[in-house]
Amino acid sequence: PNGYYLDNGWTNPVQNLSEGGKRNAQTDRLYQQASLIIEPIKNWTTHVEFNYSIKNSSVKETSLPVYNHDIEGNVINTNKDSYLYQDQTKENYLNLNIYSEYFHSFNNIHNTKIMLGFQTESMQQEFSSTQKYGVMIGDMPYFDITTGLDGKGNVKATKANGNGKRWKTAGFFGRLNYDYMGRYLAEINMRYDGSSRFRRGSRWQWSPSFSLGWNIAQEKFWESLTDIANTLKLRVSYGELGNQNTTAWYPTYRDMILKSSNGTWLQDNQKPNTAEPGDLVSNSLTWEKVRTWDVGFDYGFFNNRLTGSFDYYIRYTDGMVGPAPELPSTLGTSAPKTNNCNLRTNGWELSIGWRDRLNSGLGYSATFTLSDAKTIVTSYPSNATNTIGLNKYVEGREIGEIWGLQTIGIAKSEEEMQAHLSSLPKGGQEAIGSKWSAGDIMYRDLNGDGKISKGASTLDDHGDLKVIANSTPRYFFGIDLNADWKGFDVRLFFQGVMKRDYWGKDNFCGYLFGARGDKDMWHARGLVEYQDYFRAQAIGIDGHELPANLDAYYPRPVFKEGAKNQETQSRYLQDASYIRLKNFQLGYTLPTKWMKNIGLTKCRVFVSGENLWTGTSLSSLFDPETISGGNGGNAYPLSSTWSFGLSLTL
Repeated sequence: PNGYYLDNGWTNPVQNLSEGGKRNAQTDRLYQQASLIIEPIKNWTTHVEFNYSIKNSSVKETSLPVYNHDIEGNVINTNKDSYLYQDQTKENYLNLNIYSEYFHSFNNIHNTKIMLGFQTESMQQEFSSTQKYGVMIGDMPYFDITTGLDGKGNVKATKANGNGKRWKTAGFFGRLNYDYMGRYLAEINMRYDGSSRFRRGSRWQWSPSFSLGWNIAQEKFWESLTDIANTLKLRVSYGELGNQNTTAWYPTYRDMILKSSNGTWLQDNQKPNTAEPGDLVSNSLTWEKVRTWDVGFDYGFFNNRLTGSFDYYIRYTDGMVGPAPELPSTLGTSAPKTNNCNLRTNGWELSIGWRDRLNSGLGYSATFTLSDAKTIVTSYPSNATNTIGLNKYVEGREIGEIWGLQTIGIAKSEEEMQAHLSSLPKGGQEAIGSKWSAGDIMYRDLNGDGKISKGASTLDDHGDLKVIANSTPRYFFGIDLNADWKGFDVRLFFQGVMKRDYWGKDNFCGYLFGARGDKDMWHARGLVEYQDYFRAQAIGIDGHELPANLDAYYPRPVFKEGAKNQETQSRYLQDASYIRLKNFQLGYTLPTKWMKNIGLTKCRVFVSGENLWTGTSLSSLFDPETISGGNGGNAYPLSSTWSFGLSLTL
């Protein structure tokens, strides 16, 4: 009422945005590419590809104190600090790829091709930062006009940090191809890769692969069927690849964390510097090995108007860097990541397409792709807890299992809740919460022990928990439609997922329910969707009333009573399947005779749209494509984009 931001004991986020300072970030990139092709003798070609990029990024941030006011409008001076922070990062990236290939044909029957090559990557990064206290003029962020004092006028040490990091990879590879009259096909590949991220002895890995193919349509006995089936190729392959699966620059070395003036005691009237060891690491961390068996076929019918392929594969991931097993809390730190997990994935991929052109000149095509896969944990260290739940690995179980409680519904009255609790004579729902009332969730006693509990949340003792869903996306599909006629062309590309269950982790409950039961009312989110919560009677003032809502989707909001209504449960599982129009294009190519008059070969004008429409039953709070990222399922949303263009060919 007095015109100032609300003082509720913590900084108002709107006030902090408007008065708390500014942060400017800038990134400049320079890309340089060069390639060279040498053919000293016929059929012997050498390729040299060079890529070099430089990235410079900087941040300048001014943090200013934000003051609230009392009811009379007086400033509440909390003597908060102000500071100027700047950092600078420079990255130099080099990629060099050299390979040489030779092709030879014996009597136009036996065709061979051999290729040898070398590839290397190198990344160097330099970082420095400075933070100085006592900003004198908020709109002039320069170190020369800072005082070095905190909000109380005491000297506060300037913080300066800097480091340099680098990583490198190197790989040697070769390939041998052979085909006999285009009927019998064979290929052998070999790679030998090394990474600086791992220690000597664990740094290098061999990755062999081979494939065999039989093009039945090239056989003489198939000649009578050529008009119907133009292509029919059977193939089988086996391959190994290495995966580093780490974003850390030095994952096998334990950090020593140094901090300036961070001590909680005084030494010569100054806070001393401190040092502490980082998390435990595994010195033997190395490559993951991915082994894949694949069988499939390609086909083409009716003069290759109908084409497609099918593949079935089994993929083994050996020595995967899985979640660190839970260890007793007496360890005092987190367990190190190791190559501790083996997985098996069974999957398939299907594509089918039709392309044709009518006598009227109308050309059209349609392509449909569909794929699916399921992954099982075949090996994982057993431990005392064997904890189950989302993102937990349990030997013999499928990746992505969501364990939760079975929801009966929301109690519409105090009598209904008490009747439900009375049906649980050995503890009711007290194991997961208290103060149960109308508007709260009623859970189902699945193990019949007379109470609702999660046991020890282990495979052997999971109480009333059960597998209620799986977070793994299933049945990825794509639909590509194209048509052209008399210079006009149009394309629509759809993609999506046919099946996916979603229950987020961490603070997902806060985003889905609006009010987090473990926080106070000031952490609630007042979005329109949250109005569908349980109300035994109408509430509101001054004509702004919400009617009673006994058939609500959300339970009653509770504060500082725990997440009793927000337990992982069947009622609030999200269906994250979707279909999205990823791309729409409409174009027109001007007649060739017009272009010749002005010295052009081709001119096409077009309009293109991205992410124009989405069909999903997922809560409007989330985007189905970005739901796995961000914070609790909330990431920066995908943009719907329109673009217009002109393409000229000389």
